Amino acid sequence: MADFEIGDLVKAKKFGPMDHDFTGIVEKVYNNSVMISIQDFDPSDKNGVNELNSRAVIRQSEAKMIKAVPRTEKADDEDEDDDEKSSKSSADSKATKKSSKKADK
Repeated sequence: MADFEIGDLVKAKKFGPMDHDFTGIVEKVYNNSVMISIQDFDPSDKNGVNELNSRAVIRQSEAKMIKAVPRTEKADDEDEDDDEKSSKSSADSKATKKSSKKADK
């Protein structure tokens, strides 16, 4: 299974109101699926595309990558920042609990 990112051009299999395969650009990435903006489709599927508001959510396993946007590597610093934020919020909540216990006495 390919890792999709926003902006990737993908090909999708027909489903629902669509009678032919179509292509689109990834707008949102979910755990096992992607939402795409339908760009290129068979003219006979125009009513189906209108019914779907030019968007479709498809399984990642059924999407075929046509053209990928340039990838940027996620820096390790970003991961560390997230860990620091979560530990800091834990410390803040502990401090709040201690102060509320003092107020109860």
